[in-house]
Amino acid sequence: MSSKRPFIRCAITGVAVVSVASFTAAGALTASAATIASRSPHSGRATAADVTRESVIARAKTWNPGTPQRVPYNQHAYHNGYRTDCSGYASMALGLKPPGVNTVTLASPSVSSPIAMSALLPGDLVIDAIGDSNTRHAVIFEQWANPGHTSYWAYEQRGGYGTDHRVLTYGLKAGSQFHAYRPRVLGGGGNPSPGKFWVDTFSNATGYREPNTNDPQGTLNKGTNYVYCRMWGAEVRHGGDFNHWWLRTDLDRTNPGKNGNGAYVSAYYLAKWGNDEAKDNSGQDIPNC
Repeated sequence: MSSKRPFIRCAITGVAVVSVASFTAAGALTASAATIASRSPHSGRATAADVTRESVIARAKTWNPGTPQRVPYNQHAYHNGYRTDCSGYASMALGLKPPGVNTVTLASPSVSSPIAMSALLPGDLVIDAIGDSNTRHAVIFEQWANPGHTSYWAYEQRGGYGTDHRVLTYGLKAGSQFHAYRPRVLGGGGNPSPGKFWVDTFSNATGYREPNTNDPQGTLNKGTNYVYCRMWGAEVRHGGDFNHWWLRTDLDRTNPGKNGNGAYVSAYYLAKWGNDEAKDNSGQDIPNC
């Protein structure tokens, strides 16, 4: 588990939707933020047809990240109808209905689907939906900061500062609670694409070139991940718990000089099932490779 991070604070889990009436009642809060930048052509809700990767980044820029005109952080204030915390900011960039959903909902199938960190594209999200209201956080991926993909540029609305554009490593370090997500409006969400199956893993897991422990390729982060198929291989055992099945998947972090795509992770790390079982989250056997 990752350590607590100061000054990140994001939306409280229960604050998923605010009614028109409650938003109207919050007019004083909106008025008190008069120093915030005025409405722009990119503000307000977008239709699904309007949302592209380019438009998500363009909308993220309208809150003037990293400048004196940036939008201040406040879980209880609004800018152009959107809550001025991290999930409200991400909701605005994605063109979701004001005032925006919370961090947990951003990571839910109704809004997005998990992807490998290595698969991130502009406008995708990196989210910690596991912690409490002081540590949950969401950022908008822009681009990799270096050829080794060890850090990336992202837009975020962060506590103690407001709207920012900076280099981050969330989700790239061992034990991180951050995971990559693809919004439905950008092609994610709902059921996995054909040939992929959702599974939950209880810990970070090393991925290997073959279904054995001879050639490590990188790491699959703890959480919800997709896998392609299963293959019988070398036993992985810890005490009385064991599994011979291996799951073919794409890793979140790749070791230097290795290939994280199509690597094998032991089904031992599946959170829901027992010895020598390899099922997806719906309880169906994952097909053989």
